[in-house]
Amino acid sequence: GRWHRPSSSSAVIPYGNAGVMVTCEQGKERAACRDLARALDEAYELRFPDGDEEAGDDGDDGDATKDDTTKDPSADTKKPSSADPGDLLAAEIAQLKETKTESKRFNYLNLDFKACAFVTMCKSASQKVSPSDLVHDVLQKVRAGEGEAKFGDGKKEDEKEDDEKDGDSKDDVAKGTPNTLVPKSRYALRVVPADDVCFAGIEEIKKCVGKMIAKRFPALEGMDDAFVLANKVKFAVHFASRANSSLRRTEVIEAVASLVPVGHQVDLTNPTLTIAVEVVKGTVCVAILKSYPSLFKYNWRMCGLNEQERNSER
Repeated sequence: GRWHRPSSSSAVIPYGNAGVMVTCEQGKERAACRDLARALDEAYELRFPDGDEEAGDDGDDGDATKDDTTKDPSADTKKPSSADPGDLLAAEIAQLKETKTESKRFNYLNLDFKACAFVTMCKSASQKVSPSDLVHDVLQKVRAGEGEAKFGDGKKEDEKEDDEKDGDSKDDVAKGTPNTLVPKSRYALRVVPADDVCFAGIEEIKKCVGKMIAKRFPALEGMDDAFVLANKVKFAVHFASRANSSLRRTEVIEAVASLVPVGHQVDLTNPTLTIAVEVVKGTVCVAILKSYPSLFKYNWRMCGLNEQERNSER
């Protein structure tokens, strides 16, 4: 009707999917997801330098892309005969567009939210490594000062043109120095991994999180002191909710914490592992995260700032 705005069909995260939820500047959802997908691809390729033939759900497409990018671009793109720099630049841009390849492992998913989106991870890739491990790799690299020296570095010419169409000029590109930690994205803020997605219900959450806890928290009861000392984990539970009023914070936290085997210690200040439960409409994204406090609650931008800049941001 007149007052009802229907939700888009792609605004729901499919159950069982893996990926990363991104908060960003309003109106820059696609650009933030593109930056994140590029960073995750780099982290994945560092872990698996030999690559994989089934980079996406369609293996044939990945092979076809490789064939297209390995052949000589000059065979299809005719260089201009004139020595006009403008013509040469146009030819270079055309060549880059022809050889452009989109990520086959990570894809943008519209959540029908402002300043929030989701990047899905293909099943073949998530079976090798979890999104939480890849995000941890990216943030650790940024935190250690190995981020780009300039926002937007590594972008192809056509991607830079897209940014300029969005209202970003070359003058807006923030420069950094080798001693300044600078993130690789101008738009992304928090990046919250989702190692699994389930229905927004207490029993479903317990079932989903329980499988992860069983792998990361060994049973300590009845074990000797040396085993307990070596395997005891300090943990916390993080809960956040968007567009959902059916789940209560305390109820979810108590249900999740009760699944952790006896003997492990709750530490809200400096936990070794953080069990993240993010409710999005009728779905729940769950993951067990490392270094959650030291990586500023997985805030990409904060990880890329020095101490003085962080204090001014706060």
